[in-house]
Amino acid sequence: MNKIYLLSFIVVLSSCNKTGTTRTSSEASIIDFSFFDKSKITIDSVSIINTKNEHLIEFYRKHQFETVWDSKSDRDSLLYEISNSENEGLEPEDYNYKELHSLEENRENLPDSSLTKYDILLTRSAQRLINHLSKGKLNPKLLYANWDLEEKKVPINAILEDALDNDNLKTAIENCKPKHWMYQRLKASLRILKQFPKDNLTELVDLKERIVPNKKNKYLPLIKRRLIYWGDMTEKDTLLTTLYNKKTQEAVKTFQTRHGLKPDAVIGRSTIDALNFSRNQRIEQVIANLERWRWFANDFGEHYLLINIPDYSIVAVKNKDTLQSQRVVVGRDTRKTPVLDSKLSNINLNPNWTVPPTILKEDIYPDAIKNPGVFKKKGLVILDQKNEEINPWTWKMEDAGKYKYVQKPSRNNSLGSMKINFPNHYSVYLHDTNHRNFFAFSFRSLSSGCVRLEKPLEMAAYILNDTVKWSLQRIKDTTNIAYYWKLQRKKQQEIYLKNAKLIAKNPALIIENKPLPKPELKTIVIKVNENIRLHQLYWTAWETKGVLNFREDIYCLDADLYNKLR
Repeated sequence: MNKIYLLSFIVVLSSCNKTGTTRTSSEASIIDFSFFDKSKITIDSVSIINTKNEHLIEFYRKHQFETVWDSKSDRDSLLYEISNSENEGLEPEDYNYKELHSLEENRENLPDSSLTKYDILLTRSAQRLINHLSKGKLNPKLLYANWDLEEKKVPINAILEDALDNDNLKTAIENCKPKHWMYQRLKASLRILKQFPKDNLTELVDLKERIVPNKKNKYLPLIKRRLIYWGDMTEKDTLLTTLYNKKTQEAVKTFQTRHGLKPDAVIGRSTIDALNFSRNQRIEQVIANLERWRWFANDFGEHYLLINIPDYSIVAVKNKDTLQSQRVVVGRDTRKTPVLDSKLSNINLNPNWTVPPTILKEDIYPDAIKNPGVFKKKGLVILDQKNEEINPWTWKMEDAGKYKYVQKPSRNNSLGSMKINFPNHYSVYLHDTNHRNFFAFSFRSLSSGCVRLEKPLEMAAYILNDTVKWSLQRIKDTTNIAYYWKLQRKKQQEIYLKNAKLIAKNPALIIENKPLPKPELKTIVIKVNENIRLHQLYWTAWETKGVLNFREDIYCLDADLYNKLR
């Protein structure tokens, strides 16, 4: 087509010269050169409207239903980004890579009808790529009942328009990708895994008993081969003996550390499960995690708490600096900790615990039907609608829904000494616990959905950030019943001394000895004044300085998500 227009241009010039016609500069300035801008082709609007693709219709309507991908530079950039999408855990064929590549190679020979179809295919592929990179290929709210993340709004056409107008498609697409350092570490993990040779470790280690150091076991050669493959054993054990020797013990510790396991060199079920993963399974796991990170918020805020549920960890980050780090206990598989974003609202010191309906139904009522004494055993008080206490021995299952069941403040109630509240749809919060021994376990998926903190009072002091009113020591005293007993003894001593002085002056004086009330912990609610976000998220893979790290997929989400992606 361009050749035809060029030929016409030459003919027009030639005609002007033959007639000897001349033009003044003012006449020349008003010549309409738009005649020669014929690179665009009109597209049948009905064919686009029939797609019922709102983004596509809106895009081409703005361009008067004409082709837009006239720049080879833009087309090449898009093809490159589609090809590169596999490094983001996506599939180039989702964006028609082979067809687009073939059309581009033959573009000069395509008729107008094929050029318009090619143009539409480029637009649809670009829109889909921008959408997937910005917010993920799948919608988590359609997959999970316990994920509450704000849905991202992606101005797909605005991004694409700006990219084409300014010839910066590569930069525009790069800006769609998550910027968080963990996403970058996941991409690094994918690169590292793809560089591993194909493994031939098809045989699984079917271990029934634990292997302890310096003992022999028939599975040791197979275990050693796996440790060598993953690089945890740096020197090959050419003999691959059945003895669990020192070198293998050190390799197992390294492997266990990378997988969030206790590095004790004891080869048990958790270590075997991790060893039995193949390279391809790890690649699939990373791809699933990349998709999740596209669901998460682009901006976590300047000050936030970040919980990684499968890693059983929480960090407090302010201005990109990690200021707190603790172990946590999360929900077990039947009562999963929800994935959510929220904002801290207040802290309760010495909280009451009102038993949630699910725990009542599944844990309390079945035992109470057999023996109402379970209420007292668990430290529960039954309150009616007037907040009057009900005798547990008069409790009947048919009236159970009329009451609320409360544990009074105590270091040994289910919430311990402190809880942190934030708005959410699942009635969960961060809190202390009366099962403080759980933090010594490697597997800590043990709660009823809430997140339990290893050092709750330290976290409270950090969040309140008020060394005058709420220093760590003040918080510890406020939540310690022994502190109040100490204050009472001091006050009682002061009363004795005062009375002794009065009697010394007047021996006939009779002073009634009134015992002081028994000390008890009272709930104190403190507002969180700083803008601190909370992100409870789920990821099971990353790399640190070239070292691959994996965590047990405690809620069995990775393989299922990968299958849905593919």
